[in-house]
Amino acid sequence: MISSKLRPMMTAALVLAFATVSSQPGFAEEKLETKIGQMLMMGFQGTSSRSAGAKRLASQIKRGQVGGVVMLGYNFKSQASVKGMTSLFKRSAGGRGILLAVDMEGGSVQRLGRKLGYKSVSSAGSVAKRMSPDAAKAGFLQLAKISRSAGFNMNLAPVVDLLINPKNPVIGKWRRSYGRDPEKVTKYARAFVQAHMETKVLPVLKHFPGHGSSRSDSHDGFVDISGSWQKQELLPFKMLIESGDAPAVMPGHLIHKGLASDGVPVSISKAAITGVLRGRLNYQGLVVSDDLQMGAIAKNFGYKKTLILAINAGVDMLMISNSRRPDPNLPGKTIAIIMDAVKTGQISPATINAAYNRIVAAKAKVAW
Repeated sequence: MISSKLRPMMTAALVLAFATVSSQPGFAEEKLETKIGQMLMMGFQGTSSRSAGAKRLASQIKRGQVGGVVMLGYNFKSQASVKGMTSLFKRSAGGRGILLAVDMEGGSVQRLGRKLGYKSVSSAGSVAKRMSPDAAKAGFLQLAKISRSAGFNMNLAPVVDLLINPKNPVIGKWRRSYGRDPEKVTKYARAFVQAHMETKVLPVLKHFPGHGSSRSDSHDGFVDISGSWQKQELLPFKMLIESGDAPAVMPGHLIHKGLASDGVPVSISKAAITGVLRGRLNYQGLVVSDDLQMGAIAKNFGYKKTLILAINAGVDMLMISNSRRPDPNLPGKTIAIIMDAVKTGQISPATINAAYNRIVAAKAKVAW
């Protein structure tokens, strides 16, 4: 836990970092459409910097149409090809900087793993069973250093879901949880977060408000946790926010009729994100969506409606894998949809500005 003596110093340091970035030429004058572009974390088709998909995405990054990149399993071919792509994207971003995201939980979810010649790190379940949080930090540092050396500055981890249902097909089955006890999970997650921040890799806590009680997988369709979810599942998020160890949070594509009282999944719910996460838990950091093309969303909401709901809910970075019917022009089309929503009063410019400012502040923490 961060001591009370250090917190003011850290806060001052973050303010200074933000002030440094925000004073760079062009920051204040960024057009609204460019600010919207910085909210897009896009996926792409390709396995090297020479692939058409990577080159096109690099061009879109250079034009300010994309502020983040997420790489998925099919993008990884070799250590050299991965480094080539991340280097290309960093060069293309220039002074704006970019968030390059990868899944590196350990265990079955480690994109940069043994197949590519990297050292494997055990799953959360295995780590929590065999070692203390302090001892586990060495493995967490390994994940962070591998990510950073490959060119990534965002890790879509740790999982802070409680193991309420051990037979859970997406969490329990793959041993992605540190356990059922909120304090235990918090301790391991805190060690994970601090190891990554020391290495200048932004960790993303997931899946708010807790995916550990579910009986199905939100990759495939709606997952309703209204009846199975327990209040204690909020505790790891609450404790990590209070100790300053929650630089980014990912809401899950989960139905919870109590927390998301507006009748949509938590991931695009204003009641859940602005009301509970930012309101009740007083979270001020970056909110990163899970892939908005996952089955739970794509099968039930149109693309335009999804974007509007997500932004108004309080999501800062919109993760779009562009894997369902890949569209090479999707960033431009997405910006146009959001721009039109702003012009017609469906999204406030202030909401875009707030998201953009949080993105800039997050980039400052993990800049190269």
